[in-house]
Amino acid sequence: MTYNRMEATPIAGEHGRFCGDASAPLVKTPCCQQWICCDTAFVSFRGGRRCQVEHERFSLCYSHYEDQHGGPWERCQKCRDFWTPREYKTYAENPINWPRY
Repeated sequence: MTYNRMEATPIAGEHGRFCGDASAPLVKTPCCQQWICCDTAFVSFRGGRRCQVEHERFSLCYSHYEDQHGGPWERCQKCRDFWTPREYKTYAENPINWPRY
């Protein structure tokens, strides 16, 4: 298991929990401990269209983790207070917050 995208490899019997891709390099998310597909390029501005960059940029799950708030993001008042109601709704409803596979 790795959190480092540069060490990511496909894992037999595992798949990306957000996209279902079983052939992609995988890492564990530090926030919700899910297998997630990632880009292993040394420099990647767009994340290679992989779930890792989407989860880290557009989810309340990762934002909550990075800001070191306690408990689940769904019940975090600090997160609600930080984001505008419109931003909170946008990020909270983004499917990249919840594993689908």
